Amino acid sequence: MQISRVVGKVVLIFTLLVVSLLPAHAGMTVYGLNDIYRLRLQEISFFLVLLLACALVLKLLWNYVFKGFDSVPRLKFLQALCAALLFGLVMLLILTMISGIREVLTPGAWRRQGTSYRLNDPSQEPARRRNLEHLRGALFEYARNHDGKFPPHDFGSEVSEKLWESPDQAGSRYIYSGGLTTNNGSALLAVEPLNFGDHRFALIVSGEIVELPNDEIKRRLQTKENP
Repeated sequence: MQISRVVGKVVLIFTLLVVSLLPAHAGMTVYGLNDIYRLRLQEISFFLVLLLACALVLKLLWNYVFKGFDSVPRLKFLQALCAALLFGLVMLLILTMISGIREVLTPGAWRRQGTSYRLNDPSQEPARRRNLEHLRGALFEYARNHDGKFPPHDFGSEVSEKLWESPDQAGSRYIYSGGLTTNNGSALLAVEPLNFGDHRFALIVSGEIVELPNDEIKRRLQTKENP
């Protein structure tokens, strides 16, 4: 009975969380999490439901297979949940070891992109440069029409939303330094997001596109924030 009450509370809490994420209709006041926390909550909720489903399937299969064996104890839901969690941790350990071995055998060949990893493929560099060139054209067109001032932020309608997206699977946005003018010739205007590895392409106010290490990018961005 106590286990059933605990499971019931978990289901109730999860239902309330799902309902709270539903979109509101026109005229309704919405109080919710920002996009980052909302996406994280959705991911956690998905894996929790998947874990509960695996535990239920494990319990049903175990009890069905050993139904005719009186010496084998029946599996309860809480025991099945613990077993599913243990198997998941073991698989996570195995996958982590595989990733570590892969990095040791091919150091620097992989870069993180979102929640996965991709090969550092030199053939992608022209596409990465081309994307920054398109963004450069839009930003300098804006500056020509606004007395040499670049957009104050990257969420305006003056520059197409598509141009702010880098060429990765997740469509991550470029790191943009707003408030600059064409007089800040050596400042970094836009930089590829962190998931492009230890060396990223950056657009300088002078119009040049260069590849810089992360330490140099961090230093120059901090110099811009703290002149």
